[in-house]
Amino acid sequence: MAIVLPFRGIRYNTDRAGDMDQLVAPPYDVVDDEKRDSLVSRNHYNIFSLELSKPDLSKTHKIDKYTCARRRFESWLSKRILEQKDGHAIYPYDISFSTPDGNLCRKGFVALVRVEDWETRIVRPHERTFDRVTEDRFRLLQATEAQFSQVFMLYRHNPDAVDILAESEKKELYTVKDEGGNTHKLWEVVDEDRLKSLRECLLETVLYIADGHHRYATAIKYRNEMQNVYGKDPLKLYNYLMVYLVDAEDSGLVVLPVHRVLSLKEEMDPKHITASASHVFDVETISHMKHSEPGQVCSNLIQRLNEKPQRRGIGVIFGKRKIAQVWWQKSTDRDRLLSHLHPALSELDVMLLEESVIKGVFKINPQGLEAGKTIKFTIDAASAVSALNENDLLFLLRPTTVNQVLDVADTGLIMPHKSTYFTPKILTGLIINSIDKNKLL
Repeated sequence: MAIVLPFRGIRYNTDRAGDMDQLVAPPYDVVDDEKRDSLVSRNHYNIFSLELSKPDLSKTHKIDKYTCARRRFESWLSKRILEQKDGHAIYPYDISFSTPDGNLCRKGFVALVRVEDWETRIVRPHERTFDRVTEDRFRLLQATEAQFSQVFMLYRHNPDAVDILAESEKKELYTVKDEGGNTHKLWEVVDEDRLKSLRECLLETVLYIADGHHRYATAIKYRNEMQNVYGKDPLKLYNYLMVYLVDAEDSGLVVLPVHRVLSLKEEMDPKHITASASHVFDVETISHMKHSEPGQVCSNLIQRLNEKPQRRGIGVIFGKRKIAQVWWQKSTDRDRLLSHLHPALSELDVMLLEESVIKGVFKINPQGLEAGKTIKFTIDAASAVSALNENDLLFLLRPTTVNQVLDVADTGLIMPHKSTYFTPKILTGLIINSIDKNKLL
């Protein structure tokens, strides 16, 4: 069963640290070094000074980045830059944002969740993790004994939880606007009866990781190590992880498609590629875009895909030649190319791309593609078009739906890397959980 608990959050003291909009940051895995340094240079108390700390090379004995993060965290607590409140709470967290179809608000809350092994199926992933990323997050957690950001989790619709959250008295803590113009609001709920009711109504809930697979894998590894040292004490905070929970039927849940740029090693021949694709797809040429704006061509392709929602299709743009096509899947080939897949996977456009295009048309093993080099991932299709090289192809995909994420996770299978992009991203730094300085209610 899922254990969801309140906790004593650590928050910035803005009287000493400065404005919250200069202290928070996007998730660590969507920024580069330049962006990290820019945020820290605006205010050295920015959360990235902890979450993405850097080593101190100024002394005779060099200090690694994890030790620097621990020392800085302890210093900020002692100077009351960061403060831990006395009361246990959950923290409702809403994000208001604009979309082409209108304004939306995603409603969730921050709490602790007991760390469960993957085998229990209480917490279910939909993507695989990479050991080198997990090791970095593990060393930071080991050094600081703190969780600076949340794992983003979903749970299937729970009317009781919706009512409890809607009816609870809550105190507003922060309102912050991010660089994309989205408004983030954080509250706290401290009423013990409400907190108990919320815990009880979520006991039988299965939790699904939307974003933060590496942080969850890190939490398992850290818990196991601590249990080896201190034993399996269920009251210890190392058994718990700070998460952001959202009802899967929340009207503000938005998943963007993650498009792919494939870089071919040999010179590209559009006629040959089109001929090969025609064995599997009905190829429809949308435009030759030499004099068209990249954004308009992408819009035209996406519009064409949206005009036929019941038919499987992928948008394709050829490098510098800027030929734009839609490859519609032939119904006669669907079983032949995807029949070996579980139905939950075979319905995904990313699987259609991997099986029918990368393997089928190009005869390439997707596992051999190198992220950032032979294959790139992007949510900004127009910028990707502008950056295409001579032998690049951009594949435009429809978004993976929330239900598809849940269904794949329920099967115990894994989607290809970068199959989802939940937006807007939750902010890092609104609330912190200290394993060392906390206790269960």
